[in-house]
Amino acid sequence: MRPSVIGHIAVELNERLSGGVVSKVHQMDERNVLLKIFSRGSQESLIISAHPRFARIHLTAEEFTNPPAPLRFCAYLRSRITGARIAGFAQVDDEKIVNIALSKLDDGALEPFTIVAELTGKSSNIILIDGDGIVLDALRRFDTEDALRAVVPGLRLAPLPPAQLHREEEDEIGKEPSISWNEAVDRHYSYLIRKDGVELERNRLRRAVNEARKKAGRKLENLRGDWKKAEEGMEFYRRGDLLATNLHRVKRGMEEVVVEDYAKLPSERVRIPLDARLTPQENVQRCFKRAKKAKKAIELLRERVPEVEKELEYTGELLYGVEEAETKDDLDGLAGELIEAGYLREAPITSLIKTAPGKTEPVRRTASSEGFEILCGKSGAGNDLIVKRYARDDDIWLHASGVPGSHVLIKVAGRARELTMRTIEEAASIAAWHSGNRGAKKAEVIYTEARHVRKPRGAKPGMVTVKEYRTLMAEPQEGVHEAKAGSRKR
Repeated sequence: MRPSVIGHIAVELNERLSGGVVSKVHQMDERNVLLKIFSRGSQESLIISAHPRFARIHLTAEEFTNPPAPLRFCAYLRSRITGARIAGFAQVDDEKIVNIALSKLDDGALEPFTIVAELTGKSSNIILIDGDGIVLDALRRFDTEDALRAVVPGLRLAPLPPAQLHREEEDEIGKEPSISWNEAVDRHYSYLIRKDGVELERNRLRRAVNEARKKAGRKLENLRGDWKKAEEGMEFYRRGDLLATNLHRVKRGMEEVVVEDYAKLPSERVRIPLDARLTPQENVQRCFKRAKKAKKAIELLRERVPEVEKELEYTGELLYGVEEAETKDDLDGLAGELIEAGYLREAPITSLIKTAPGKTEPVRRTASSEGFEILCGKSGAGNDLIVKRYARDDDIWLHASGVPGSHVLIKVAGRARELTMRTIEEAASIAAWHSGNRGAKKAEVIYTEARHVRKPRGAKPGMVTVKEYRTLMAEPQEGVHEAKAGSRKR
């Protein structure tokens, strides 16, 4: 917060909270404290944040999540300032520091306290001192060995060193004439915190998906290497046949034999390594045994390689979904999908600010210029909803060709005769936009009646098979527009 803004906040807090009583104390996490203050007949919520980027003090209309048990500093504050009366707020020397003066009746005498809110970036802190300036406790404790200034119970609180007072100015906080500075700051930081929470969760999920993709890529590379070795091992069938045909030329103790392969035109001489410890017949059996092992490996690899290829394709879809997610709910849905797939262990990061109850559906909805409803999946779960719940046989399903992207569905709803290429082209542009081809001038999109789209048993979310389809070229567009495109059948 800019010093000028802090000054405005302190003035408003004095007007609204002076004389009020601290009724409750909450500490949401290691950086944020919330005081519930009863003042002038109403309950107010005052947030004090020592966040390294969002340090601030202001009244807030937001509701916050709290840990199941009170944290250390919270428990101490409750024991000392619950029931204390607010004497006033004061900005310290135009710095990003606000002192909150309090007093509490104790054994018939008023005991003074001060909460020092140091809103100074990385050095931000919330400190409770007594009337003599002695530290009672602090959100963040510092020994002299670890910091420029000691902040531990029992020591007098020294001023912050100049090096910790300086910090780059933050973005301007826009304030409309009709609202208070507290409201303006509350809106500003609530937006930033929600945005920051979304990006933190996006980064966490991105790391998990990228790690899964790397693992699947390494697995696929190893399997393809095994396949190549197995194909080379199939050569032992030929060697075994040649040895069996030339068994009379093989003696125990030989390390190799050269035979003529008349199956080749022209014939060619083949050098076959032998195990000198084995009999001629045992060397033949050894060749066939190695060939059978290679054949069995290839049979297993024919099943395993496509599975890993599908996993790599699926993680590509997941990564696209993480990058495209618009809200915390979208990311929470993807986190659940990652946990179910075994790519993530931890539950979604809990947002500090509470959100409205109920989750949004992972499906975007719009309409074509001709009035047909168009659905667009936001994630694998949303794509599954489109295919499994919303699609009817005559609806039109679309997807960008060959790249990760959203499933798009045109709801025909008994209006098949009214459906024209105009609506299909508009839906194709939406499918192209919500895909890995968003940056292209034109992108190929496949489309077909939903009856031709099936989700195989056990397939990952959003993964389907398409029996037959047509294609068209569309210009990626976020919303409905008039697209020009040609089509061809496959």
